[in-house]
Amino acid sequence: MKYVRTANRNDVQMVERFLGQANISAVGLEDLIEDFLVVENEEGKIEGTLGIERHGKYALLRSLVISPSFKQHHILQLFEQAQIYAKKREVEKLFLFTNKANFASFFELLGFVPQKIEEVPSEIQQSPYVKETFSLSESKVLACEL
Repeated sequence: MKYVRTANRNDVQMVERFLGQANISAVGLEDLIEDFLVVENEEGKIEGTLGIERHGKYALLRSLVISPSFKQHHILQLFEQAQIYAKKREVEKLFLFTNKANFASFFELLGFVPQKIEEVPSEIQQSPYVKETFSLSESKVLACEL
């Protein structure tokens, strides 16, 4: 069984290591850790992460990393939890970036729709995570109204 919970300050190093194993940037993690969801197995080992980087009424979903044992329905549950979490914090629209076309199709099944980069709020475009991780001209941007 897998459990989804909000990360806390004690999780910073563990989440950083988990992201590092997947070569995913941990830029800003320490400041954002309490807006990260972690998925743990029965032994308390992290098997998935999804960060919610809030910028007022907008938020960037970032740092999605899952272990090989993760099933598709677990990803759906993680995204549902992220949407609930964001709504409780008065986020109106979620954005995500991907550089993998097959992932974009999957996200569309979750209710995300493609966006032109010009439609993305500047605070999301200027996120250090986005700047470090994605080439805006080569990435797909998707958004979901909450």
